[in-house]
Amino acid sequence: MSIFNGKNIKIEIYGKSHASEIGVKASGFPSFKIDEGKLSEFLNRRKASSGAFSTQRKESDKPLFCGLQDGVINGDFSAKIINENVKSGDYNNLYGKPRPSHADYAWFKKDGALNFSGGGRFSGRLTAPLCIAGGIAKQYLESKGIYVEAYLSQIGLVKGKSYKDGKISKEELVALRNGEEIPSLTNKSEMLEAIISAKNDGDSVGGVIECIVYGLSAGFGNNLFGGLEGKIAYSLYAVPAVKGVEFGLGFELSKMLGSQSNDSLYYNGESVEFKSNNMGGINGGISNGQPITISVAIKPTPSIYKEQQTVDLVNKQNTTIKIEGRHDSAIAVRAVPCIESAVALAILDEILGE
Repeated sequence: MSIFNGKNIKIEIYGKSHASEIGVKASGFPSFKIDEGKLSEFLNRRKASSGAFSTQRKESDKPLFCGLQDGVINGDFSAKIINENVKSGDYNNLYGKPRPSHADYAWFKKDGALNFSGGGRFSGRLTAPLCIAGGIAKQYLESKGIYVEAYLSQIGLVKGKSYKDGKISKEELVALRNGEEIPSLTNKSEMLEAIISAKNDGDSVGGVIECIVYGLSAGFGNNLFGGLEGKIAYSLYAVPAVKGVEFGLGFELSKMLGSQSNDSLYYNGESVEFKSNNMGGINGGISNGQPITISVAIKPTPSIYKEQQTVDLVNKQNTTIKIEGRHDSAIAVRAVPCIESAVALAILDEILGE
């Protein structure tokens, strides 16, 4: 079980990739009526697609709720998902042989595990219950005028439109929710070609997901360990494939002069506004009222079909493996709603009680 203990909400995610069920238990949520149809649409964005690059493991991912009364949450709830399409036999040849860049070897060192079937509790499968809680958080935030929207800005070396290139409207991103195979604003066909090329070569490819929070007013967060950036990053790293997080221009700021990077302020009538948003809507760990902009690096799916070098922990010798089974060629595509979920949960926890 993995637990997020926030200031106001608590999230517990349990289960394993090949267990009979996975699920989430939540407490401290505000009382409101959820739209289960809208939640289902959100969860469908995380599910395996019919595209040639997606895993062939198809799961319905229908949440079974406990704690709702006529669709209304009253603080605490739980939801489980039944795993319906488990094929543990695909991993028989990997017993005691950790897959490179998976959690397998670290898992062995921590718990002594030798059966790495499906990745266990370290599997990306556990992002399904994360998205249940995150999808509900998004609905509540939207009822307060706060929108958390993510999109693909890069697959491999193929770049699409980025907030770093100029402003992106909320409406542009909301439109991407409608079943887009490649949830990018531009260069979708080129991104798809990069994914298919990697798949045809028995390989995988990474990507960049950007997320923008619209409508959060100034004043949320705090200094040092109470900073909003730290809270969001902490939540984002719950998504297994995340290997880097930037706010605003991120690492590009290190190449700039202060006179170039600073976001100048000015009065527009009675309101204070900014001439740029290089800092990503957060100063000193506190929201400044501008959109919060986040860039997230997603690693290539480590399960690939090429032969790879590893070790045999049972016989204590070097060996090679070829991974079989069902795997995504670009997990970044399905990770977009996971990023939205992680950010939404961090924002929800911060605004409650304020």
